[in-house]
Amino acid sequence: VHYIYLNRIPLNMLAFIVLIAVLCAIVRAQEYPLVPVEVYYEALCPGCQSFITGPLTSTLAHDDIFAIIDLKMVPYGNTKTNSDGTYTCQHGTNECISDVYEQCVLYKLSGNLTSIVTGETSEAAWPYLQCMEFAEGDPSYAESCFTDNMVGTGVEWSTIASCYADEGADTQASAATATPTHDYVPWVLVDGALLEHTNALLASVCKAYSGPTPASCKTLNTEGSVCLNL
Repeated sequence: VHYIYLNRIPLNMLAFIVLIAVLCAIVRAQEYPLVPVEVYYEALCPGCQSFITGPLTSTLAHDDIFAIIDLKMVPYGNTKTNSDGTYTCQHGTNECISDVYEQCVLYKLSGNLTSIVTGETSEAAWPYLQCMEFAEGDPSYAESCFTDNMVGTGVEWSTIASCYADEGADTQASAATATPTHDYVPWVLVDGALLEHTNALLASVCKAYSGPTPASCKTLNTEGSVCLNL
């Protein structure tokens, strides 16, 4: 048996070995497509809050699972577009306020309204969206959730506040476009397929992933709660 002692390897060679290992890991990860996870919800829906603060939070808490997910979150849900261009939210005015704040964060992280539709900023916005849902969608927490969780993003709270005041109709329209036909919320799609039992999120992601099974994969299969689209 031959042992290799790292303290006997020249630093430049050790650095080269580490670099090769990192590059191999990156190439290996790129060999397998990410699992699309789409979450269509509304800020004050109890079932949405339960899913986001429960199965979604616990699933994304696993770094090896987060790394294989392509996350898309759209706060709009069962909101209705009125003939005069205004919006009516299922759980009242406060829900509309919180939805728009969340939409503005998704929008301003890239500066492009289409981010709400594509979901490209959902991963970066996740700490904010999660905080708002832990606060039961209460719009009075909008600023503190942002200042506590979005430091370093390059976006100031004043930008989000201005978006809410001046561009709310635009963000709602984008979120409406992004939201598919659905029967209830949370409407959760994993790899394009409806996740009927929302507590099975982790198991569904693990099943959909075509790469080596992550260590965190476990089986969950109990039914979550929903808010009907009436």
